[in-house]
Amino acid sequence: MSLRSVAAAAGILALSVVGVPAASAAPAIPLNGEQEVAAADDDGHGFFTYTLEGTTFCWTLSWENLEPPTAAHVHLAPRHIAGPVVIPLALTTSPSSGCNTIPENVATGISADPKAYYVNIHTATFPGGAIRGQLK
Repeated sequence: MSLRSVAAAAGILALSVVGVPAASAAPAIPLNGEQEVAAADDDGHGFFTYTLEGTTFCWTLSWENLEPPTAAHVHLAPRHIAGPVVIPLALTTSPSSGCNTIPENVATGISADPKAYYVNIHTATFPGGAIRGQLK
């Protein structure tokens, strides 16, 4: 292949990639009991990471020193406030990960103001939430 052909191929590749939006990735978010609104687990802690591309929300959640989780969710509420569930997270073992297709208004909200959302893990002892972390 000539140098001119390589340059043309590289240009076509660059043009085809320009229109693809990059995923929005957040830094690792720490979870602990101190961030929960009500009584919570003093020993448990974890980390949450996510990417958001369009309405595809991909995540990884890990935890330690916690009894088996009964549920995990992303909620809509600022720090120190409990709010409604907007994204359920299916947990198996630590770490768990997955991708959810989420409503457009939730994706727009997280993109515009991630700190208005939090993730938490619920347990039998702490059904309102054992550990929590505010999105970034």
